[in-house]
Amino acid sequence: MNSKDYRTTLGGVTPSPAWRERTLAAMEQAQGQKRPSRKPLAIAATAAVLALAVTGGMWLSGRTEVDPDGPGVARTPEPVVTPTPTAPQAWNESFSIVTDPSQLMGNNPTAGHLYELTELPVYQNPIPTERDQRAALQGLAADLGLTIANISDFTWRPSTGEDTMGRSPTLTAECTDGTKLRLEGFYSLDIYDSPDLAAVAETARSYLLYSAMTPQEMLSSSIVPPQTSQETLETYAYTGEADITQATFLLDPDATLEEQIYSYNFQRMELRNNGLTLYLQPGASVGTFPLRSPDDAQASFRAGDYWGSSFTYHPEDAQIIFVSLEYDISMGQPYFQPVYRILYIQDYWDGLIADWMFDGMDPSSFMGVGVAYVPAIAPEYQDEVPYQRYFNDGLAHHTPEELS
Repeated sequence: MNSKDYRTTLGGVTPSPAWRERTLAAMEQAQGQKRPSRKPLAIAATAAVLALAVTGGMWLSGRTEVDPDGPGVARTPEPVVTPTPTAPQAWNESFSIVTDPSQLMGNNPTAGHLYELTELPVYQNPIPTERDQRAALQGLAADLGLTIANISDFTWRPSTGEDTMGRSPTLTAECTDGTKLRLEGFYSLDIYDSPDLAAVAETARSYLLYSAMTPQEMLSSSIVPPQTSQETLETYAYTGEADITQATFLLDPDATLEEQIYSYNFQRMELRNNGLTLYLQPGASVGTFPLRSPDDAQASFRAGDYWGSSFTYHPEDAQIIFVSLEYDISMGQPYFQPVYRILYIQDYWDGLIADWMFDGMDPSSFMGVGVAYVPAIAPEYQDEVPYQRYFNDGLAHHTPEELS
């Protein structure tokens, strides 16, 4: 089983709504419990995506604090009184499962500087042909010191779905040492089933370092190569099993904030289970656009207008604990553009976790954290660079109409 299939099984990429409905029905029959049906996007997602603090390391919520006796350990002070939704509403909500919100906050180099960014570029995400991908995959394999076993054995799968979703055709190949490669679109390369993943990861790290340098810089003995930074992100499945992602990205503390956020998203690799994903640099910029303010993005979320697999019927009462600004690099969209990523919690989710976790698990160890995405480009420019995020079989867009 490759790394992406493993993540799918554990919930990193959640099963389709039809599969989930069948599973819930079987569980109800086995346990003698009747559960209300869930909406297609209602999941306990375990996507390991990254966070950037509004203020450097400061909690924005009274719901969870850093325990001085144990850094990163969540503790619960006096509960905050919020309206409790009806049971069917609560069951239809969705969130990631963690033991502490810091597990989804990452190590974004722009932490503490969110309000300093007033504009950012948007980049193309063109649809490659099979020929384009073959050439790209052969070049990437050579750069990583891998040899594709038989070029004639390439497996190519075109994308399906809505027009803007068809941007990640997939090309797979096997190397002579058994390592498998899967290129999605132009900018996401999965490497898995390697007999020596540690060596492949080190080669990939070197690739990141030198891909950021010009040929002249590589030949100059006076140029100091760029450095890398790391972060570890962690979520949990209903079984209590952890899904851990270790990410490495380029970091130049002397670079501009715009350059640092670019490297954080587009010059990075993520190691998980028995494989890694190497993210590559995007297409050409289509222009630099003004950003909406972080406050405006939070207001949009509070009004119920946001994107993502997480969902709550009461965004106005959610406790926002962190806000990030990063590029959305998912493959299903026409442009790679910046988004605000909002981490939030609801007190009543503790009760849901107690019912959702498998038998034998201590539910008090876990808590729910929702992740909402709001396009960062100022609204008056969004027609020029439309934003879309997909989940399962459709758009992951929540609107105020869902709250009524």
